[in-house]
Amino acid sequence: MEFVQVSLIKNDSITVSQTITDSLGVFSLNGEKGSYVLLMEQFGAELFAEPVALFQDIDLAVIQIDEFQQLEEVVIEGKRKIIEKVGDKLYFNVENSLLATGNSGLDILQKSPKLSTTSDGVLLRNKSVSILVNGRKLNLSGGDLTAYLSSLSSEDIKRIEIQDVASADQDGSADGGVVNIVLKKSEKGIRGIVKTYFHHRKENYNAYNGALNLNYGTEKWNIYSDISYSDSKDFGRTESAFNYFNGRRNYEKGQFDQNNDNLGIRIGSTFYPNSKNELGFEGYYNKNTTTFDNSGIMNITDNGSPLLSSTNTSLSNTKNDFWYLTFNYSYLLDDEGSYLKFIGDIGQNKSNPSNNVLIEYPENSDLNNHYLFDTRANSRYATSQLDWVQKLENKWDINAGLKFMYVKRDNLLDVQFNRDNVWFPDLNQNQDFNNKEQIFAGYVSFSKTFEKQYIKFGLRAENTNIKGINNVTNSEVRQDYTQLFPSLYYRYNIDESNKSIALNYRRSIARPSFSDLNPFVIKINDYLYQIGNPDLKPLYMNRMDITFDVKKHSFSLFGKLTDKTIQGVYFTDEQNVNYYQPQNFGKYKEAGLDHSFSGNITKWFYADISTGVFYNSFRSNDGLTNQGPSFYNNTYLQFKPAESYIIEVFSNYQHRYKSRNLENRYKYKFDISLGKSFLNNTITTRLIVYDVFNTRFDENTSYYQDFNFNFYQKRLTRGVLLYVQYTFGNKHKVSSKTVKSDNESRGRL
Repeated sequence: MEFVQVSLIKNDSITVSQTITDSLGVFSLNGEKGSYVLLMEQFGAELFAEPVALFQDIDLAVIQIDEFQQLEEVVIEGKRKIIEKVGDKLYFNVENSLLATGNSGLDILQKSPKLSTTSDGVLLRNKSVSILVNGRKLNLSGGDLTAYLSSLSSEDIKRIEIQDVASADQDGSADGGVVNIVLKKSEKGIRGIVKTYFHHRKENYNAYNGALNLNYGTEKWNIYSDISYSDSKDFGRTESAFNYFNGRRNYEKGQFDQNNDNLGIRIGSTFYPNSKNELGFEGYYNKNTTTFDNSGIMNITDNGSPLLSSTNTSLSNTKNDFWYLTFNYSYLLDDEGSYLKFIGDIGQNKSNPSNNVLIEYPENSDLNNHYLFDTRANSRYATSQLDWVQKLENKWDINAGLKFMYVKRDNLLDVQFNRDNVWFPDLNQNQDFNNKEQIFAGYVSFSKTFEKQYIKFGLRAENTNIKGINNVTNSEVRQDYTQLFPSLYYRYNIDESNKSIALNYRRSIARPSFSDLNPFVIKINDYLYQIGNPDLKPLYMNRMDITFDVKKHSFSLFGKLTDKTIQGVYFTDEQNVNYYQPQNFGKYKEAGLDHSFSGNITKWFYADISTGVFYNSFRSNDGLTNQGPSFYNNTYLQFKPAESYIIEVFSNYQHRYKSRNLENRYKYKFDISLGKSFLNNTITTRLIVYDVFNTRFDENTSYYQDFNFNFYQKRLTRGVLLYVQYTFGNKHKVSSKTVKSDNESRGRL
């Protein structure tokens, strides 16, 4: 039926969207999630009026007006907001944003609300987070995590789920926020992405990358793959000093050249045998080689008078091979969204660092020494988890699950010293230890929506069993403990203008690493040794947040108490030889206020700004105190002056702050990016200038009873990067032919 006026009516009077049916009686309306009345009128006469709820995919099919007139098809299409609050999470719907093409997974996290990326990793409100992909925790860190996130393409990302404080369904070790990257279900057809960049820092210090992403999908299955290779050369300068209160000073100054080669391969497949079952497989391999050439001088003085000096050179080569295989299966229990999900994950990381260290004393060659440290570390892990989500008719949700984690690590250190150009084994420094860790966890949580209120509470229990064997000394380390981790989230929606107040509580744990627990002794130089601590205990954290949200603003008042803080501690003996050992060093308190703003200021100007003020207080076991206030600001600005152009500005500032027994100098970085797309977005280019003002460096002072330790490092942080991406395939053409049945790609609600 043609020329029928169709309206979406909210609150009995507000017209949200309106259109006219075409010659076939077909129409389409856009609306945000919510409850409406669908009203049809023709020439002032009401033909049809029925309530509709845009909370999930619906198809009204044929609407019968009378026996002679009918509408052939009705599709109400509702796009999600770019940013929305769902339960205890903030959703950033990437697929609806300007970032949907031409960005890596790491880029998306940097540009997501409340998030920032620095040399410290991905931060939420300036704190580290746990990273998940489709609900599976990534057992990656450092360069491995960066390489994996960089291999993801924004074209494959549906949304980013941001949780300020972890809930009971997350590991007990998740002491901060949680970020879950939700990937899209593959569209039909083939799609390929070729991307490359060149990063110039300084003459002879450049980085480049090349990557290929392929994706093929059908109605029942898809297969995807990524392969990338990067090479990076870097340079830096360092200074450090032990300043003893008795007047002695050990000062070291040096510089380093670093080269990093990285190869990453990811391949996976997903099967959809029917509407209730989904199976997925993924394999990932990463090969990384890093060389580090360091040279410097060390001067030892006593009240300003020279005592001893040396030249130190070291050449290290570290090879890492990492892989994992993962399998997941989910079964939809009912039409309300209840499901069972199983995730199994196995992996291995082989690391072989080798370090050649030469120390020479110009005034006394008898003290010269030359050592070779060769390490072989092999870690294997396996995890399995089962999650059950049951949605009840009374709007209660039950979430329960079990998880088992197993890690085995073998670590062998072979030390040799050179005398008259002949290498001899140094049996006193050799290390050989094995570790096993098993964690068995179970959790249950309940959540419910009461009109304007939402509550979620849960309890997680984890049993940890650790066994370590030092094969050199025949000593053992054993730990077995069980802990409970409660969590609570409550939100009250004050009105319908996105104004709410929320309370969040979480208890968490941080376990000591295997290497920290083993009683090893490693010589760094003649005046510095690193030793393990078999008596190290896990630390526990209690955190509470009160958050007030109003429209595009969020204010959060938080407090955090850490007991048995694990901290690397320096101490010295009577010969002024320094030792570095991890210890349970005291109690640490944090309190502060965070503010974030995310949203469009105009149609062409988007801003994401996070600012926080906080106060840290630390007291060590031996009575040392360190406390003080600070603040930070992370800003992301996005300008779209024309259809195919985008300008982005990044600014990260951290004021001088005190953390545990450390005092850190300020950190600041300012980046700017210009993007341009061509040929209907099939070609995307970006020109990025990093650290425009060359202000990024690391400097801190750590305080102890008998001395202070100062550290400074400056890398080549300023540079220019050119990025080019080309997308090809028939995915869009195939999808357009099947748009009526492709609910995911059309986003029907």
